[in-house]
Amino acid sequence: MARILLSGATGFLGKHLFRHFEKMGHEVFGTANRAQVDAPIFYCDIRDQLAVEDIFHRVQPEIVIHCAAISSVTSSVAQDYYSVNTVGTENMIHATLALPHQARFMFISTAGVYGNQDTDLLHEALCPKPVHHYGMSKFCAERVLMNHAEHINYTIIRPFNIIGEWQSGEFIMPKLVNAFHDRLPEVYLGNINVFRDYIDIYDACNLIAKLTINPAAIGEVCNLCTGRPVSIQALLGILTEITGHEIGVQVNPALVRKNEVWRLLGDVAKLEELTQGPINGVKLEDSLRRMLAAKANV
Repeated sequence: MARILLSGATGFLGKHLFRHFEKMGHEVFGTANRAQVDAPIFYCDIRDQLAVEDIFHRVQPEIVIHCAAISSVTSSVAQDYYSVNTVGTENMIHATLALPHQARFMFISTAGVYGNQDTDLLHEALCPKPVHHYGMSKFCAERVLMNHAEHINYTIIRPFNIIGEWQSGEFIMPKLVNAFHDRLPEVYLGNINVFRDYIDIYDACNLIAKLTINPAAIGEVCNLCTGRPVSIQALLGILTEITGHEIGVQVNPALVRKNEVWRLLGDVAKLEELTQGPINGVKLEDSLRRMLAAKANV
């Protein structure tokens, strides 16, 4: 069992990963950007290099899982993406390199680095073409990490759309789940003619854990996805069937992104190879039922 330091431990993915690795028997510590947190989760602004180094000195992690980031694509302050997602990642890398032992480094990037490509199936060998600051800042962080390939045992993971409990309502899936749970007459969305690759949070945690312990994943870039495209219309249909509630959809021009990525569908070939098995996964309907139940219990 290992000592793990997980940045962004109070975020959506970080919170689930923290529990997942604890259940596996690992000793897990975390960082959060909120002051009111208790050990083993510590306050740390990853933009502060000295603060990051102090956490690493105290924890002495054998595995670093770097989740902390600004993950919304709609923030209006461009420089924040780079100060947190790029410079913050560089601080985490340098602190890892300064440890007296070689630690495993798992970087949670994003499928947003791909942007719009000429192929529907997005694979890791494609040249990234990010179209928003979130994707650009994450790609910059990937390149910084690759520059240290000779000295750090890293893996870059590019998640597609992870869904599950505790996800912020600004994302499309929890927004729709909340609307159907509350039986709203209508919901306001942005671009609705888009396709996404949705992966359940429990599948995501399990696959990240498998990648973490597999030496063959060192130095690799790997998608985290299902390979199954789902449209907004399909989501609405599934939620209607589950809840028995029909909802009207209105397009809000303020939510329409000019630089929209219209189709995000991941190639699962490398993921299946490195995790040694097919991605069976939680069914989308089951994920939605669980999210609706969690909303009802709040």
